[in-house]
Amino acid sequence: MTIDEIRELLTNRYPHWNIYLGQSGVAIWIDMNDGDTNFFIIQVTPKDGVGISLRREVDGLDFSGHDRAFKYLDEALDYMDKEIYDK
Repeated sequence: MTIDEIRELLTNRYPHWNIYLGQSGVAIWIDMNDGDTNFFIIQVTPKDGVGISLRREVDGLDFSGHDRAFKYLDEALDYMDKEIYDK
């Protein structure tokens, strides 16, 4: 998927979220949050799949690696939805 395709998918699926996308080499990095307590970092890499991290806003806590890995972005987003709505 291209960065524009990912942007469209995310803004349609999460219309009220803050979504930031950037590209570094072949990887597309996504930072997204609901403006409240849910903050996710997602890395999409064509050959390696998708890494996702769930973070709570904590001062002084930097990104330290992904919590889960998936082959496809849709799988990662389904996992993210479960983390948000199954609390």
